[in-house]
Amino acid sequence: MPNERDIREEETKRLTEVLGVVDRRLLKELSVLGERRGDVVGIRQEFWDDVTVNFSDTTELGETWSSIVQQAELLAERERSHRVASTAAGRLALQHDNPYFARIDFAEEPNGAAERVYIGRSSLVGEDGKTFYVYDWRAPVSSLFYDHEPGPASYETPGGTIDGELTLKRQFVIRGGVLKHVFDTDETIGDDILQAVLSERSDTSMKSIVATIQKEQNRIIRDEKHKLLVVQGAAGSGKTSAALQRVAYLLYRYRDTLTPEQIVLFSPNPVFKGYVSRVLPDLGEANMRQMTFRELIEARLGRRYEVEDLFSQTEALAEGEGSPEGEAREVAARYKGSEHFFATVGAYLRRLEKEGVRFRPLRFRKDTIVSVRQIEERFYGTWGTEGFGDRLAKLRRWLGERLSEWVESQLKEKWVEEAAELADFEDIQRAYVELRREGGFGEESFDDEDRLTDRLRRGAAEAAIAPLRRAVKGFRFMDPLATYGELFRSRSLFAACAPDGKLPVGWEWMSRRAEETLDRKHIDHEDATPLLYVMEALEGFRKVEGEVKHLFVDEAQDYSPFQAAFLRRRFPRARLTVLGDFNQAIYAQAEDSGGFGGWTRLVPPEETALWRLSTSYRSTEPIVEFSKRILLPEDAAGIEPFHRDGELPLVVSCESGAKLADRIAEDAAALLAEGYATIGIIAKTAKECGNAGALLKERLTDDIPLTLVTGGSANLPRGISVLPSYLSKGIEFDAVLVWDASQRRYGRERDRKLLYTVCTRALHKLHVYAIGTPSALLGLASPVREEA
Repeated sequence: MPNERDIREEETKRLTEVLGVVDRRLLKELSVLGERRGDVVGIRQEFWDDVTVNFSDTTELGETWSSIVQQAELLAERERSHRVASTAAGRLALQHDNPYFARIDFAEEPNGAAERVYIGRSSLVGEDGKTFYVYDWRAPVSSLFYDHEPGPASYETPGGTIDGELTLKRQFVIRGGVLKHVFDTDETIGDDILQAVLSERSDTSMKSIVATIQKEQNRIIRDEKHKLLVVQGAAGSGKTSAALQRVAYLLYRYRDTLTPEQIVLFSPNPVFKGYVSRVLPDLGEANMRQMTFRELIEARLGRRYEVEDLFSQTEALAEGEGSPEGEAREVAARYKGSEHFFATVGAYLRRLEKEGVRFRPLRFRKDTIVSVRQIEERFYGTWGTEGFGDRLAKLRRWLGERLSEWVESQLKEKWVEEAAELADFEDIQRAYVELRREGGFGEESFDDEDRLTDRLRRGAAEAAIAPLRRAVKGFRFMDPLATYGELFRSRSLFAACAPDGKLPVGWEWMSRRAEETLDRKHIDHEDATPLLYVMEALEGFRKVEGEVKHLFVDEAQDYSPFQAAFLRRRFPRARLTVLGDFNQAIYAQAEDSGGFGGWTRLVPPEETALWRLSTSYRSTEPIVEFSKRILLPEDAAGIEPFHRDGELPLVVSCESGAKLADRIAEDAAALLAEGYATIGIIAKTAKECGNAGALLKERLTDDIPLTLVTGGSANLPRGISVLPSYLSKGIEFDAVLVWDASQRRYGRERDRKLLYTVCTRALHKLHVYAIGTPSALLGLASPVREEA
């Protein structure tokens, strides 16, 4: 057996060889990159010098066009070549820093020679095109590293299963092209490697975990059999990281048939979007499409209505805690996210095929061009036996024809004549050119002035009704808001559509609330998804995205069953990967969802896989154990900490808000001085954050960076961040300081999961502060430090 010194010498020699290959390839790509950059700049500067321009006749015009196309194609080819070289150079630069992280020796034949396989973020092939210096971590053979210990092993390839023996599994820590550590291991991923990675300071972006993927994570990443993957994982168990590696794996595995645009990731908030944006580029892949559910709602409803977002709803519910109005609003929010309400709306939509769609008249000033009654007669009368979509298409064409007829009827009206007289020079010139093309203003024409006047009048009338034509094209002749509101105006209608024929608890309050809010075009968050569902259904689900092949939903426990069903309706062909943690379900809309029930009922059981990740890697063992005590025993039972030492969390009781701000400012500054790069000061609500931010700025020196993170923030800064509890989901900090976790602020049972979520954001240090008595939910097993 070789000793540790011999192993290091062997691997250092091999690393030097690989870095030599990388450097030669990098110099070559940089040379190509410089040439292509010069080509692109030169072609752009001399583009028109190399084009023969002549418009004298059709022949010369054709030659001119051909010359332009040739130059444009040459420029496009050089730009593509430049992009390819730039991507290759970037990948090689990363490989120079860290070309690989593991080695396995695998023998396919019994007692045969074992092949050495080095595994990295991307492959490295020699100039002969045959010698593999490094295999991509997503290659089939690389799965041996994640799934097996030394001994009998196998891996799957497109051509079948390869059996053999894994004789060696070795891991490396390479930084800046220097071999820092080398470990032989008989575990899936050695604890020494994990300790080294997890002990590092946090960054403002999530990192790739390809060097530390665990066996259970690898199964999630490489699953190709199921249409629905549900990943229930403890806080810090690597759910999101595994999902992003899964995206990279799918892009690698199906690189000929799958593009980043065909993968969509729903993130919990804009801060999280920015936080994960670096992972895929670091793995050499373009980012998939990423959005929040809020952005989906805003894109369709935001232009027409004032739409409340989830965070504003959360703030409103927090403000109304304990009041009759607040309790009624919470009941409504929970019901409108339920499967019962989704079924009710679905039945209502089927009923609308026969009657009940609310239409808008087409009006111009005080004139009614087409009345609601005329629209209804066409839609439910003349075409009533045809399909809903066919009727809608015919109705849109018919309304366009009515507008054209109305324009004809208005050409001699005084308002049109006055509008035509105000036509500007460009309008007159455009009308003149159009008439010349039609043969006007020639020797034999005699009514050109009249035709020009007529065209200017027609143009004026068309310009006046252009908004109406756009409204018809965009289905604005229907009123989805009024149509949706009908459900809450009629007891009998709602009961007839409900699957059990009953009104939900609190229906009367919902009815009054709908009349109050919908009439002024204010949409409560709990009404936004149902309204969008009605709107999309009325318009024939124009926005169905059938080309999307994979849909990822992070923090899926926070989606209501209604939202889950709506997303399935909108992305009908996509395979689903949903990730979350029951213990972090903090929003009212998902409290009755039964965990992932809203998702698992979307796909047949035989096409569904449920994976559980129980080990928490993010936080130190003392922080994980502290956080577990917040949960009910049955919820905490499945959470296991990774054995990483650290300090016990600190709990401090302060006699006043001023004293609390003094202590937190002092401790935050001290943590920054110790080298902790990201400090999260987490308060319960945004309103509380505003107060906390103001108090801390008074106490911190100007050289200490402090940022108030809001729902619109896209990036997580270095330094001190002050943010509300619900924006901290999915993010981690070197140190977390919890602002006022008192019994007054976190005293209700419904606060349990919220407090757990906040405390599990900490990587290395957790400080919990309270004004007065700390929350009983903390389940404290250690004394509380009193601050006078």
